[in-house]
Amino acid sequence: MSQGTLYISPEYNPHSLQRDWGFVVSADRRNVFEVIPESLTTVRASLYCSVLKASPLDLSPPPSQPYRPAKVTTDESVGNGEQLYHEVGFDIMSLALMADVPAHRPLHLTQNSMIGHWRWLRDVWRVGSSRPQCTATMNTRNAVTEALRNGKNNLAIAELRNLFKKVQHEPDNAGLYISFLNSLSLFCPFIATELLWRQGRIEQDPISRSRTKDKEGIAE
Repeated sequence: MSQGTLYISPEYNPHSLQRDWGFVVSADRRNVFEVIPESLTTVRASLYCSVLKASPLDLSPPPSQPYRPAKVTTDESVGNGEQLYHEVGFDIMSLALMADVPAHRPLHLTQNSMIGHWRWLRDVWRVGSSRPQCTATMNTRNAVTEALRNGKNNLAIAELRNLFKKVQHEPDNAGLYISFLNSLSLFCPFIATELLWRQGRIEQDPISRSRTKDKEGIAE
């Protein structure tokens, strides 16, 4: 299978991405996957720590880092992280739990917010899925990582959206696009890994991935 082969749906599908990249991402974010069956409050706290750990910067714990998980409530009957994960996928779940307010403050999760994040990732997919490979140096420092340095996960996601707008306005800026994908991978590892793979920056072979038993991304 060649590097340019489109082996999943041309439309954004979080569940297809989880099947294809589940083994890789679940190993890399093991601390999050281990607590997915638990409450959304616990999953959110683990996600926050995982994002900091995955950041390319040498981040010391910011003053606002939550030592006690802040409560997450919902209008719907979403009992725990595993249920939400299977319904909307890791990437949408991560954005929904990390956006809006800092991780040390309580969060009320709504269906509208998850729909909004899904629509945004759909736009990201449409821009990136057919983009040709480019050569660019990796810029690991931008407004997204600076917001994380200050313990502002919600501001980091806002800056991530702003960075995507710049990508749309500057389609020929290869360095900007790669910088966006690297920052996207902090919060949305499935879609970001796929798009980075299409840029030749991920070495895993999709054929060998499809033969793994870990179809849903839950580490055994």
